[in-house]
Amino acid sequence: MKAVRLSIIVCCVLVLASCSLKPAWDVVGKWQKVDGEETLEFSRNGAVTMVSGATTFTGTFRFTDAKHMEMNAGSLGIIVTQVTASANNLILTDVNGKVTKFRKVK
Repeated sequence: MKAVRLSIIVCCVLVLASCSLKPAWDVVGKWQKVDGEETLEFSRNGAVTMVSGATTFTGTFRFTDAKHMEMNAGSLGIIVTQVTASANNLILTDVNGKVTKFRKVK
């Protein structure tokens, strides 16, 4: 009976952990701004590279909850955004409500 309870608890923990990681996996990859040349590239190790013209910033990112991300962009500071991600679309909404749309680069 103890083994069954332990198995159920382990399964529940794994399910909850996989749900909390889903947004992070959805953003991994390279994204290009819909109405511009800027790109964002998120890697599985928590690194993000932002390229705008000849300027490149490298930093880190982490999800603070299922819908919000913090990007530490070095000298630009910490950028907090609301994230909506799907297979090919990424929408970032900043704290002032400005929406920036990206498409996945294939």
